[in-house]
Amino acid sequence: MDSLTLSDARTMHTQLKDAEWYLGAVQIRPDIQEHWMAFLDRIPSRFRILGETLYLLYEGYNSEFEDDRDHVEYNEWKTSNIFSFVQWEDFGIRETIFDPYDNMRHFRILGEVDELVHSQFSSAVSQTLMRCSDLDPNLTQRLHAAIKAFETHETVEDLAHASLSCRRFTEKLADCLYPPRDEKVKGRKAGQAEYRNRLWAYIEENVTSNTTQGLLLANVTDLGKRIDKLDQLSNKGVHSDISPSDVSRLLLSLLVVTYDLISLRPPGGPFAYEPYETTIYSFAKRIKKQKECRSQPEEG
Repeated sequence: MDSLTLSDARTMHTQLKDAEWYLGAVQIRPDIQEHWMAFLDRIPSRFRILGETLYLLYEGYNSEFEDDRDHVEYNEWKTSNIFSFVQWEDFGIRETIFDPYDNMRHFRILGEVDELVHSQFSSAVSQTLMRCSDLDPNLTQRLHAAIKAFETHETVEDLAHASLSCRRFTEKLADCLYPPRDEKVKGRKAGQAEYRNRLWAYIEENVTSNTTQGLLLANVTDLGKRIDKLDQLSNKGVHSDISPSDVSRLLLSLLVVTYDLISLRPPGGPFAYEPYETTIYSFAKRIKKQKECRSQPEEG
């Protein structure tokens, strides 16, 4: 089974563990020769998971003469309700004698690319999370709310909640990078509600290259349009039109834009005390109250 994520594997394991034929899930590493020989070179691919859709693989060139697809299995998967959608996918001539990429060398490259991509993206994500916490720990909490709502969603209302959390995160990010102000900035309002204008102003003031500036502005505009689209559907009550793929792309866009924006300002600036003001004031009031109690004369 291709493209099975860890969370999907856990879900499937929970739902299939009582089946007599189920032996468990095994992660196959294409860069390990033993895995290639025991699994990839011996067991043909039959399924692929993308989002909430299970794809059953078949050889389309055979179906031109005779439909040899397993429709019984297709219906069993469909009625199992494990996946929201079940579809056929033409696997073509992959993993046949006509496939020049069905070999250990190609699968080793796939394994190396997988590790390199994970390394690069995990580094970028780690930097993003660290810088978000530096700016305001509430940013991390809002990002957590968005990703958690999407990861555990069961209904379209959960997806709407995830998109709302994305908006709240973006608004808070704008507050941190370019706080609201009464005066206009280059003819545009920059108040509390105009968070997108403030992000544009932040980019214009921190980027000198016209090319880089244009790319970043385009990314912010795209992110804003995605948020607006999902907001409009939620406000109209048309939750059924909100798809997991839309929210997934929104989250990816959010992470990319956040990484780009916070990278414009190197770390090491003034410490942001605002997120801690409530705790500081509470501590100061408690100390003051204790001093007042000690200064009062004892009765009797």
